Amino acid sequence: MLTMEQSLVSYAVSSILLLLFCVIIYVFCDLCLKAKILRAKLQKQGIDGPKPSLILGNIPEMQKIKSIKLASDPSIFNLNEPPSLDCSSVLFPHFIQWSKQYGKTFTFALGKVQILYIADPSLVREINISKTLDLGKPAYLQKDRGPLLGKGLITTNREVWSHQRKTIAHNLFVDKVKDMLSIVIGSGSKLVKSLESVVGTTGEVAEIKVDDYVRNFTCHVFSTIMFGENYPTNTGLFSKCRALIEASGSPTILNGRPFYRFLPTKQNKEQWRLEKEIYSIIMETTKKCTTSRVEGMIHTLVDGSNHGELGPSTPQQFIVDNCKDLYLAAFEVTGIASIWGLMLLAAHPDWQARARAEVLELCGREMPDAEKLSKMKVLKMIIQEVLRLYPGVAFVSREALADVQIGNLCVPKGVNIWIWLLALHRDTQLWGPDADKFNPERFAKGISAACKSPQAYVPFGVGPRICPGLSLAMLEMKVMFAVMLANFSFSLSPNYRHVPNFGLLLEPKYGVELLVRKL
Repeated sequence: MLTMEQSLVSYAVSSILLLLFCVIIYVFCDLCLKAKILRAKLQKQGIDGPKPSLILGNIPEMQKIKSIKLASDPSIFNLNEPPSLDCSSVLFPHFIQWSKQYGKTFTFALGKVQILYIADPSLVREINISKTLDLGKPAYLQKDRGPLLGKGLITTNREVWSHQRKTIAHNLFVDKVKDMLSIVIGSGSKLVKSLESVVGTTGEVAEIKVDDYVRNFTCHVFSTIMFGENYPTNTGLFSKCRALIEASGSPTILNGRPFYRFLPTKQNKEQWRLEKEIYSIIMETTKKCTTSRVEGMIHTLVDGSNHGELGPSTPQQFIVDNCKDLYLAAFEVTGIASIWGLMLLAAHPDWQARARAEVLELCGREMPDAEKLSKMKVLKMIIQEVLRLYPGVAFVSREALADVQIGNLCVPKGVNIWIWLLALHRDTQLWGPDADKFNPERFAKGISAACKSPQAYVPFGVGPRICPGLSLAMLEMKVMFAVMLANFSFSLSPNYRHVPNFGLLLEPKYGVELLVRKL
């Protein structure tokens, strides 16, 4: 007969073995069985892709293909004039290789996450016209980008997202954006003065890295719209948000370290520190704005935090996370697209001269008004071409929160969708043999005439989740280019290195250095 102590030991051992067995079964189902079931459902519909490994999925193969690409062309990241605009094959050569093997729609895996890659314009169109909220944002965004994006408009789903969208979009309708023109013009004047202080008198030339100047422009626009004219610029909010983006690096889902975000590494501790500091700054600024009743979008976020579906967020977190998400879209994405635009205009003096002639004819040396901006057809074509070649957000990502029908394709619940914008925007079958060339003339008769499939042009996203701030972004870019062209001429510096880099956004790794001359 077993003693009481022996019985307890036997029970404990049995419990541990049972727990271990359950963990093994869970891991097997989660890592292997679930993934195989999802892939099998897609394969039955004719969707195939590279075979993933058990733990890391296709990450090892992706890294191998990229290393082979770099080894075969070691000068690929040391490009000078004229810059090669083909960055698709440089940043994600595995997508190019797999597209040749499996077509424009295929499946692959990042760890246990199953991803459906879509570059078929007909499927993109179906996603674009779909109104379902079951195509949401991937869960890994909140996990991988939690300190930066939190649970704001960019990462939330269904009713929580719907409440955030309604709260924010109301302030960004076209009629509201028209009222923001004076703010954008004021920021444009500051941009010109800051560059003039460096360039000097007419005819002098200065070598300038324009990135910070452009970001100061978009920063002034965003801060004034969000916090009002009297926003204290010395809070450090924008420098800390920028530092947080840089500290975030590439998503851990891309490098095969799914639990890395929990470790107290130097990088993670830096993210956590910045997250806390940004939270404190936004809440303190919000308090000052609400007590003084200054005009600003921050009041809309405060009102939205007091009602509607907040999900797991507190009212304070609702304000902070959406403020950070708006910062990313209105300040960072618009700024990066504008920086790329200056690079392209500097590299193409014929288009720079043509756009300048239009601006000077309409405005002379004066700041543009709404009517004159609407008449700048050449400038609009240039902006459309900039956004085609270098959309700030390189991926449109979705997750099927339930089984979702997209045209003739049923996407199983749990599958993620990636639309790689560079593949769509640079497809020679859609845009012609010059798809990798800067040619704004293609937009002379509008988007529908520029491409065989207009739905392949999606710089602001697709479907219900299209960027609510697109009108403001277009206004900012028009004003920024107009004031730059009216006051300066610019060309690429010999020190400029054309190295597109994808971390959170698609941006120039070493910035854009220009030779700027005052007109």
